[in-house]
Amino acid sequence: MSKLVKSLLKTFIILLIIVFVLVGLPLILLSKKTVAPIDQYNTSSETAFYSMLDDELSNLITDINDDTVFLTIDEAFINRAIQKELSKDNPKYLDSQYEGEMAYSYMMVFNNFGVKGLWTEITDDQIKITAGADYVTASGNVLYQTGMEIVFDIVLSENEEYYLKVSDIEVGKISIGLKTVYKLANFIVKSLTEKSLNDLISENLGFGYFNEEELSFTVGEDELADYLYEKDPTFAALLRVVYEQELLILDVSDEGFDVSLNIGIFRRLSTDLDEPAFDKWENDADKAAFMASLAMQAVMNAAMNPTDPRIDLTEADVNAILDYYLQDKVKFELPIKFNLDGSEIEYIFGSTNLFVTMVDDELSIHLLMTLSKTGMSGTFDMQFNLSSTVSMNSTGDMVLTIIEANLGDVELTNDMLSTLFSIFDENLMVDNTLIVKKETLNSMFEGSGIIFDDSYVLNGELRLHFGLDN
Repeated sequence: MSKLVKSLLKTFIILLIIVFVLVGLPLILLSKKTVAPIDQYNTSSETAFYSMLDDELSNLITDINDDTVFLTIDEAFINRAIQKELSKDNPKYLDSQYEGEMAYSYMMVFNNFGVKGLWTEITDDQIKITAGADYVTASGNVLYQTGMEIVFDIVLSENEEYYLKVSDIEVGKISIGLKTVYKLANFIVKSLTEKSLNDLISENLGFGYFNEEELSFTVGEDELADYLYEKDPTFAALLRVVYEQELLILDVSDEGFDVSLNIGIFRRLSTDLDEPAFDKWENDADKAAFMASLAMQAVMNAAMNPTDPRIDLTEADVNAILDYYLQDKVKFELPIKFNLDGSEIEYIFGSTNLFVTMVDDELSIHLLMTLSKTGMSGTFDMQFNLSSTVSMNSTGDMVLTIIEANLGDVELTNDMLSTLFSIFDENLMVDNTLIVKKETLNSMFEGSGIIFDDSYVLNGELRLHFGLDN
């Protein structure tokens, strides 16, 4: 009998050990107490940043000697932004009238599991990201807590770009090898989606570059410019100049991310020319009417000058054609909205369309960009200018030979211009010239029945020599 008892007891102990190894030990190892920084989950965490942003942008508009925008993005602001995003579908979170309910204490709730959130801690060389979750009983008692920490080293590369590199991953109380974690995550993702983790990241990452070998994330000039191009090509082009002139300085400290932008160097010069007045075409009927009138002028001029027919276009004519052809391809409008002390603050960063001025034998292209604040007089203005002479090559393309170009106090070199124009069209700039293809000209003047064979600027007007399309 005693042998039977001992045998049963031994079996019971073995079963307990197995259960402990399979269930208890993982629960112990994966358990982790985390405390979300709920003291940062309020509007005061946003006030410091938005007050600084409002002051910096307002000074840029009102003070012609203010050239630099300086901002600090601290961890409280970042954590508040994360909290707002994660709890956007849970209106009960931290709302005192729902205190006592599970949704009050957790950003997201899945049956008995509550997600505390995801938050950051920043030092001058590392970012630690923590995520926490609890299992809560029906009576509201926390039965089990777990969490995860990922530590990123902030590394400054040889080309002066910051990138984040994973240095440690801890799930519960277990510190897991980076390669092991990546292989496990890759296996799970591939099983569920039939895609590798790297493919999934590449498809869903808004911008930046993820290196699966080093487990690092980089946001450089090319990555950010490509991302902004999808939003607005002109804004992406402006960013290129900022990078070329090394006007953007990013630093990391215990206070957060310090961003300094010396944008005042782009401030519009007093000598910059204004946009000429012209009648905008509202629809194709307006264009058709202009082209019909132009065709009539061409016929009359051909009768008077049969050996060398020509027409002259004024600044108003050229700008009407260019404005209608470009539509919204170049001009942009970027609203900047935020709440500060109970009021909505709105800034608008926008631009005109490209416009043209002609003086003597030169044709100049301009783009005016402005920053304005709703309810405040004045603007911060920047203007791109490019002067050129006009000719036509043997294939019927219009050629603008660049004389000089600038954006405020910045003189734009041919290399910089090539970088800028390649955002819109890789074939637009050749050496020190801009090539407007024959097909583009024909599209602009569609309906006139005119084929151009020479062009230049004379006495502030664009002279076009032509033949008639039979």
